[in-house]
Amino acid sequence: MSMAINSLPPPLTKAPPSVFYLPDFISIQEEAELLAKVLGAPRPKWVQLKNRRCSAGGVVSPKGMVGEPVPSWLTTPLFDRLKQLNVFTANDGSPYAPNHVLINEYLPGQGIMPHLDGPAYFPTVATVSLGSHCILEFFKYNKDGDPSQGINEMGSSTKGGNKDTAVEDKEKHSSDRPRRQPDFSLLVQPRSLLVLKDQVYTGYMHGIREITEDDLTDACIVNMDQQPSGLPTCLERGTRISLTLRKVERVLSASKLLMARK
Repeated sequence: MSMAINSLPPPLTKAPPSVFYLPDFISIQEEAELLAKVLGAPRPKWVQLKNRRCSAGGVVSPKGMVGEPVPSWLTTPLFDRLKQLNVFTANDGSPYAPNHVLINEYLPGQGIMPHLDGPAYFPTVATVSLGSHCILEFFKYNKDGDPSQGINEMGSSTKGGNKDTAVEDKEKHSSDRPRRQPDFSLLVQPRSLLVLKDQVYTGYMHGIREITEDDLTDACIVNMDQQPSGLPTCLERGTRISLTLRKVERVLSASKLLMARK
């Protein structure tokens, strides 16, 4: 980081409680090193979805997670820095490190439908962005509302079913409906840290529109006061890598997961 910070900044005042945004969480050099590690990962580590590709450290299911060792290039500096900022805390307030990472690669024009992260995780998520920006849109979650706005981040429907057909069916018809206005949006810059906790984690879906440039005059963006001066009114997207760091509360061995499925 460009400065010594020992705790998260105050939550954003124009967003619901428990949204924290920290620009320049990592340096330009650290960003370049992380990008080199991510993009140099073996091809079998990546899963190609229709609108992006992703790589997960650990297999998460409703039963829990079969963990994988987290690479040292992620634990230092990211995990150590998150502990320093008290991003993930136990009931007694003591900090701990996350145990799961999801890496997403978004090319210009790619995005993800509004979704919830799900109950398998502790209700805190930390995202570090590399390479390019995005506008992250938030929608108040209505469990009895439109079922088309309910996929998880790995592409499968929250209602169950085949993940590929679930995503394709939703995307096929999404252009037929008028776009829903988000309750609020965030401009998430490269090298920044975004932390969502508690109410926002459980009560709002979040997603990224499939467009190639973002209008920064959109009144829904609530953190423009934390952006550098002189930004254009329209920001063209590049390739963005997101590192999504979380805590899975129940970790299983592979043998225990097989027994749980029987």
